[in-house]
Amino acid sequence: MKTWASKLPGPLRRSGAACWETILSFDRAAGTRQAAQLSFFVLLSFPALLLLAVWILSNVFDSPDVRQDLIDEIVVNLPIEEVQGRKELQDLLDQLTRGAGGLGIAAILILLYSVSSAIGGLRHAVETANEKGKQGPPFPENKILDIGITIVTLPAALLFVTLALSRDLASVVNDSPFLSWTADHLGGPAGLFGAGLIFYTWIFWVLNPGKTTWSSAAVGAAVTSLLIWLVFGGLRIWFGISGGGSAIYGVLAGFIGLLVFLNLASMAVVMGAHVAAIWRVHRGGKEPPARLG
Repeated sequence: MKTWASKLPGPLRRSGAACWETILSFDRAAGTRQAAQLSFFVLLSFPALLLLAVWILSNVFDSPDVRQDLIDEIVVNLPIEEVQGRKELQDLLDQLTRGAGGLGIAAILILLYSVSSAIGGLRHAVETANEKGKQGPPFPENKILDIGITIVTLPAALLFVTLALSRDLASVVNDSPFLSWTADHLGGPAGLFGAGLIFYTWIFWVLNPGKTTWSSAAVGAAVTSLLIWLVFGGLRIWFGISGGGSAIYGVLAGFIGLLVFLNLASMAVVMGAHVAAIWRVHRGGKEPPARLG
């Protein structure tokens, strides 16, 4: 095997070695268990995140259509087909978010604390992948940082959502060809990939303990975004072919699709964190340390 590999061109050989090193790092850190833990935290945080999103969008855009737009976009972008429980999911999300626009400050603070659990899961995955075994700050400092990162990250994520969803904003930017095109296409594969690239670059940079580089975070984010895009497309095809065979499966398919997608997407996130770590090993991080964690 080594003799065969030695005959490959240098760049290809180094790339293959880095990929193999990433897989070994993922395996040593029990990456599948990390992914299961992360997907669990994300799933538990989803209702709070949805309520926060509805509250912010409802107060920024004084329109009764915003909540329904958000629900429709979530359901449309799940890797399931129309016959596979979409109506049930829409009804569930509608009941969950009804009246969210009128939440008080105390409720919002509690929701922020709940949503930060997802950031905590991401933090643990990134710290576990760290090439030097460094750990972030202990509790409660890490929780305060997670809440701070949530506060910083959520508005940026919702700006992306509003461009894709809001009828109010779409009507405002109709006179601008660029913004109109952006509002129409941000929900597509290219827009989601770009949003994922920006989000995970930020996450891999800010959550990594010790020295890190923007380039390593960007490489890890690119791998994560690509893998999530492939998972999304693959599950959509799979459920399109195999789903809808029975009424019971049709009702449950939406939830099954969501759970499977969350787990596989979380594996992509953990893998991306390990890619970023291996990149730092080979590039020898020379940029300033991360500000947080």
